[in-house]
Amino acid sequence: MSTVGNKKVRVYESLKRRIIDCELAPGLPINEADFAGELGVSKTPVREALRQLETDGFVENVPGRGSTISHLTPLDIREILEIREIIETGAAKHLARFQPHTEELAKKRAEHQKLLKGAQGSEQYVHEWGEWEDVHLSIVKAVGNRTFLRMYEGLLDRIKRIRNHFGQRFTQRRFHEIVSEHLAILDGILEGDPDRAEEAVRQHLQNAGAFLMGLSVTRKE
Repeated sequence: MSTVGNKKVRVYESLKRRIIDCELAPGLPINEADFAGELGVSKTPVREALRQLETDGFVENVPGRGSTISHLTPLDIREILEIREIIETGAAKHLARFQPHTEELAKKRAEHQKLLKGAQGSEQYVHEWGEWEDVHLSIVKAVGNRTFLRMYEGLLDRIKRIRNHFGQRFTQRRFHEIVSEHLAILDGILEGDPDRAEEAVRQHLQNAGAFLMGLSVTRKE
């Protein structure tokens, strides 16, 4: 790979991480010269990285007005959740039926049982994403299909961005609900009940959608 190519990859990864972590907020105008100065490169790799980020949906370009960090709209959230429902219900149902690699999921269930005892149902805000939220990735990994995993990992960047964008507005009450919903999914899988596992995933994602849509509307107001 050429030096310019290496720089483009470095700039791309740096900017994508900052967008996913919400260090670069949705709607922020992009100044190529500023990014080039921050990253110690010329404008060329910045411009190339921004084109890739636009293709990936993290940057928006408005003719005559320049580029901005892409917004997270209710439609974006709804589409991500629809894709997740298709992928994750299938994974959960498969695991419940065939039980291929569920040792890690048994550990996750034990962790969630401990978390549930400590979770409080208050309206206090909480921002503590961590390993407990990775249960979805653990379920996909447990299927044991590398191509399937790579597809999901491509979606995971968008999932993480949504979590980070709204994370500081999640309450202890919703945290408690999420842990309970995760346990229902894990119980269905580990107890070999495909229909229960599938429905638990669907209900969890529908609840997540209703909660996030509410936050999205409030944020707009």
